[in-house]
Amino acid sequence: MSVEVISRNKSYIMGTRLPFVSASVLPAILGSVWCWVYGSEFHPINALLGIFGVCFLHLGANTLNDYFDWDESDRINRFPTPFSGGSRSRLENILTRKTFLYMSVILFVLAFAAGILLIILNRPLVLLIGTLGGLCGILYSIKPFSFQSRGIGELIIFLAFGPLITLGTGYINFGVFRPEYFLIGIPNGIVVANILWINEFPDYEADKNAGKRNLVVRMGTANARLVYLALEMLFYVFIVLLDYLKLYPVSALIILLSIPIAIKTSKLMWKNHDDPVAIIPAQAGTIKFQMITAVLTIISFIIDKFI
Repeated sequence: MSVEVISRNKSYIMGTRLPFVSASVLPAILGSVWCWVYGSEFHPINALLGIFGVCFLHLGANTLNDYFDWDESDRINRFPTPFSGGSRSRLENILTRKTFLYMSVILFVLAFAAGILLIILNRPLVLLIGTLGGLCGILYSIKPFSFQSRGIGELIIFLAFGPLITLGTGYINFGVFRPEYFLIGIPNGIVVANILWINEFPDYEADKNAGKRNLVVRMGTANARLVYLALEMLFYVFIVLLDYLKLYPVSALIILLSIPIAIKTSKLMWKNHDDPVAIIPAQAGTIKFQMITAVLTIISFIIDKFI
């Protein structure tokens, strides 16, 4: 769709990358459902505030990332895709770079407001976990830190979109921090890290020329293919491990039904690693994989409660 026919209201939605918020909202729901199923008590208001807080943090990080990349890698990216390359190519005739900064500030303030409400509900340490999550989003992009350019952005994304979210949801429901809250979020963190990983393939040229030294730039897409496969396999290892530790129910093994999707996407990635256009279906497949596996995990918890 050309930028001329995109309305201003729609441009704000596209600018925040709202359709991709499932990467953070689904693990927040997953953690909340886990608390509902396996906890002695459940606080739905706390859970909802936590989910909204995570959502706002994610959207704030998205818009801040576009603000800092706007005149750097996004400006020289010849191959933006619907899943990577930033928002500049689709929205620069409608929204200004400063608009993304303003949106980011508003979204982070909304996340902070959700945290304040949780403090009022006797969860004072929520700002600790919220600040940590917010810093992950801010320092990922902002200079001179720019974790995305230092080869640790992928690790930051793994933490921020997996175990930190479920650790936070466990705390806002039960009022304590426990290792199991952290552990249950690891599979989703691995998958979201793989979303970032494959999205760095079509951005390889632009990132390299802009001095963004992420791990895919350092390794090259041919070698980076192996890491993608390793993360896919590691995801299933942790599903089985969490089942063995009884942190996931036996019914969570329904997640193994997603293996054909993983194989199909991996084949597409392997074949088209250096083709920024042909790899788009593999990008879409990786996002689909995250959504399906998160939903299957949530369903397995619910099954375990009622069966």
